[in-house]
Amino acid sequence: PKNASLHYNLGLVLCRMERPEDALAAFRAALKHAPDHVNALFEKASAQMELGRIEEAEAGFAAYTARVADDADGWLNLARLRLRLDRAEGAAEAFARASTLRKDDIEARIGAAEAKLRLGQASGLADLRALHGERPDLRARLLKAMTQGPRGRIPLASQALTRGAAGEGG
Repeated sequence: PKNASLHYNLGLVLCRMERPEDALAAFRAALKHAPDHVNALFEKASAQMELGRIEEAEAGFAAYTARVADDADGWLNLARLRLRLDRAEGAAEAFARASTLRKDDIEARIGAAEAKLRLGQASGLADLRALHGERPDLRARLLKAMTQGPRGRIPLASQALTRGAAGEGG
């Protein structure tokens, strides 16, 4: 009962059985017995993410990446969670870190562009357009990000708003 590895392995089995709540309890037990068990920390945050506990999962991946700074997957998960929490600046930083660890990672490139869009940076749209040309297999996903964004947002140029207000071009 005090063996962190057994709790950790049980958590992995429970994840495969699609029982994230039970897996989360197993990972918590592993961390109770071995607070430095970084794999359990990663999996605990993953289980929280699976359960929709976004704030907790973000905190978990922040703690994980503070301990394991060279894990691109940890940074990517942290970045995606920060995007979901409307923390675009923190997401951009995490995507940048993931990109330094895993050169040309497509997830990091797409995410970084989405973060730029959220921050109102036009270069985000340019980045998505560039990916659109490079990766035909991702066109549907990229078009969605370019036109809707993660929450149905459409990036507008300020000129479009002023033309409409002045009665030009509708």
